[in-house]
Amino acid sequence: MGEERLRLEGVLGTALRSVRSELRIAFVVGVVGFLATFYALRLFIWPELEGQLLGTKAVVVAVTPFDVVLLQAKIGLFAGLLFAGGWILYRSRERFEARGVSLPGRRKTHFLVGILAIALFAGGVVYAYFVFLPLLFGFLISNAIMAGFQPTYSIVDWTQFVFLLVFVLGLTAELPLIMGGVVYADIVSPDLFREYWRHAVFAIVVISSMVNGSPDPFSMSLVAIPMTALYFVGLGTAKVVGRASGNPSSQGRRSQSAVPAEIDLSDLDAKGIRTAPPEAFATLSEHEALELADDALDAGDSKKAEAILDRFDERDESSGLAANEEQNGEKEGGNENPNVSGTVERTAGRMAAAFAEEETTEDDIGGYYYDLRFVVGSLRSKSFRIIGVFMAVVALVFTYLYRGGIGAIKRDFLIHLPPGTPTSEVNIVLLHPVEALAFEMKVSLLVGAVAVLPLMLYYAWPAIETRELARANRNVFFVWAGVLALGLLGGSFVGYRFVAPNVMSYLVADALAADMIIAYRTAAFFWLVFATTVGVGLWIEVPVTMLLFHHGGVVRYRTMRTYWRQVAVGVLVVSSLLPGGVLLMVSVGFAVMLAYWVGLGALWVDSLGERLVRATT
Repeated sequence: MGEERLRLEGVLGTALRSVRSELRIAFVVGVVGFLATFYALRLFIWPELEGQLLGTKAVVVAVTPFDVVLLQAKIGLFAGLLFAGGWILYRSRERFEARGVSLPGRRKTHFLVGILAIALFAGGVVYAYFVFLPLLFGFLISNAIMAGFQPTYSIVDWTQFVFLLVFVLGLTAELPLIMGGVVYADIVSPDLFREYWRHAVFAIVVISSMVNGSPDPFSMSLVAIPMTALYFVGLGTAKVVGRASGNPSSQGRRSQSAVPAEIDLSDLDAKGIRTAPPEAFATLSEHEALELADDALDAGDSKKAEAILDRFDERDESSGLAANEEQNGEKEGGNENPNVSGTVERTAGRMAAAFAEEETTEDDIGGYYYDLRFVVGSLRSKSFRIIGVFMAVVALVFTYLYRGGIGAIKRDFLIHLPPGTPTSEVNIVLLHPVEALAFEMKVSLLVGAVAVLPLMLYYAWPAIETRELARANRNVFFVWAGVLALGLLGGSFVGYRFVAPNVMSYLVADALAADMIIAYRTAAFFWLVFATTVGVGLWIEVPVTMLLFHHGGVVRYRTMRTYWRQVAVGVLVVSSLLPGGVLLMVSVGFAVMLAYWVGLGALWVDSLGERLVRATT
């Protein structure tokens, strides 16, 4: 027994010494990679990047005292870890092979695949550095100068943007190798890539518009065309690999129902749905039930839609009772298939009860969730029109801002500042290469969402009435769309001519009084202008909408007053999604709730006559 323990201790000691030795070498490799990258950035990489991509039209600045050092350290640390990890993997290959862990194929194949992967990645990097990035930055800088901005890029934002694009295009070049690899591993089939090539091309166009940071077709094509060509090269590679692996025409992994339905519910009318046996609904999922009800609603048969949902609810209630009886007989923690949706409903019920005057149970929350799913599902048949209107509004607003509108707004806004404001001291700088374009896209999306909201409610109203959530003439939403447009334009005009200039004049005077040089970030400057112009218009829309909905029978004053706590919670949740931290969330949430309380006050005065008549009778 003692000899075996000594032998085991000797084996463990030898293994620990071996691991310690390997880790020491890996640490040295990592430190060498860190130092080499750290000094290469300062001496070679940054000067070369500035000369190749920016020239003399833009400058790179350090916003904080530690920007340069910390960025060099971060990039150097990443490179050092990469070198050390590669060394450890290289030295551990024999141990993996001894344990039976190895890549399929021969060593020669591994070597060729590795060389091919390195060559493809290097090709993508070369294309990004010598072709794509110079043209992209030429466009971004000229666009900023025409709009009256100073391209003064933060070294952190600029470097991360350049490295991200280079890395993404380098990985994109690996697409043929990746497609051939997943086919060789029998994860997908070549037929799947061939069948969905249209979807792939659409995804490539979307990705190219997101990656390059520029919306013009020329810059998008610089990414989309090579990616599309690589996809078709990968399609050919996948076909060759599939034939070589002996599985050239394998079908994709598509899950199909093994048991066909004995009764086709779509062919039945409302009476047939209610008299159908329970077995016809036993395997019906919630998604399928919503689709059947949605199809019936589109066909104008609201009774059939209601019958489908009622039978599905009855099945869920019966299965829920059976599940409760089974759980009562089990010990705590012994349930292997917990009802996740029930847990969510119970949690949401407790949360809602804390803000409601009356108790809210999980049954209420589950019903609300189910009703919401049904209403959203009813918009599927009208999604083409909704998306078309949304995209048209977004395209119009973005085109205006992109083709000089943002510069015109800046110049016009500075002209209308109060007399005596030193507008020549107000400089607008770009710290990120796509900062102005990102602002233009966000504003366009926001305007598009506001424009399409009345149309969505108009199309969803039959489903809302079917679920007995509300009743009113849905033509109210056409009136609401006009009111939104007029209120937005009127409120924005008031904010643009009176609120925003006075706010900006005060901020400029305060900064100059402190002996500061004004260099506002583009996004910060225009978001302030947006909040004090369009934000005023949106703020006015809240009480106006409340008055219109009350008189149109959509949502009554009593309901708005009863559920003001739930509205407050919803406003805080939505405002928390805005970029800008807690301060922006609180300020936006308070402004919206203030408008909501103003609307409640206006409705209280508006309904005063009705209450007096009711009290006298």
